[in-house]
Amino acid sequence: MKKLIVTLILASLNASALDMTYIFGGITPHIQRPTGANARPLCNELSQGSGVIYNELHSLRINYDYDWSTGLLVGENSYCEPIWGVTQSYNLYRNRYLEFNATVGFYHFDEEGFDFSEGAYFSRIGSFYFVPIAGVEANISLYKSRDFQISFMNLITPVITNHAIGVTFNY
Repeated sequence: MKKLIVTLILASLNASALDMTYIFGGITPHIQRPTGANARPLCNELSQGSGVIYNELHSLRINYDYDWSTGLLVGENSYCEPIWGVTQSYNLYRNRYLEFNATVGFYHFDEEGFDFSEGAYFSRIGSFYFVPIAGVEANISLYKSRDFQISFMNLITPVITNHAIGVTFNY
């Protein structure tokens, strides 16, 4: 998998990018919290028992076409365990203040120490465990100039919703 990440980075560098977005931070509200006997507590809860957590996320997204972008992400899941993954987005609608993207991808997590008794949303190929990502991004522009943009980025999927800040640098 490390070869896959290196290949994606090199392919992104060779593409004629229109802009690059760095996404960081992340607030993730949990609609359903683990409650079984083996359930681990969520880490970094903003308020105990709320199910709303801060999870570290760093993503680099390369927009190589006006409507297409590819992203690489690293960070942590709801249990402060490391994750990494990739995303592909297609722009559905864009104006000066709002953008909607269809986004697909996955993030990998280490299954060691993970409690699957509650029925987690994951897939597995051999010993490779991952969470599929398929949803819509609703991004709101907070500041926009000719050279860069700051956005409130919201990924909404049937499994997870994540809110983060994105800084886009225009070429």
